[in-house]
Amino acid sequence: ASRPGMAHTNIISRRLNRECINLGFSGNGQLDLEVARVMAEVDAGVFVLDFVPNASVEQMKERMETFYRIIRSKHPDTPVVFIEDPVFTHTLYDERIAKEVQRKNQTLKEIFNSLKKKGEKDIYLIHSEKMIGEDGEATVDGIHFTDLGMMRYADLITPFIKKMIKR
Repeated sequence: ASRPGMAHTNIISRRLNRECINLGFSGNGQLDLEVARVMAEVDAGVFVLDFVPNASVEQMKERMETFYRIIRSKHPDTPVVFIEDPVFTHTLYDERIAKEVQRKNQTLKEIFNSLKKKGEKDIYLIHSEKMIGEDGEATVDGIHFTDLGMMRYADLITPFIKKMIKR
């Protein structure tokens, strides 16, 4: 984003007239369980877990369910939203990155579906298809969002969160 006010969390916060706490750590959102413990201390209306761009498949397999359960143990009725890795424009041309994004999103879906099969309620998955558009204008370098990318991301996420907090 060109300025703090254009970060997707700030856009969402303004649209919903609610505080939106961003615990993103500049590429280090790797499902560290200490972060889950901090998150579990927050009285949130919705927890949005958007770690896939930064976590490896191995980290997801090792930590995702535990991370989720730490939050869920203190907030049994609060909706938890998982978000896929965006399908960036350059994945059309970079087979290695395309496979990595596909593998990460598939792992997320598998663990999410496993949680659902175990009876977990109030968990949701937002798919990233067309999350940031297909014109190549949503990122500055193929990965990091421009203001437009932040806006498109907020456009996808905000209505979903709005439904969750109205319940």
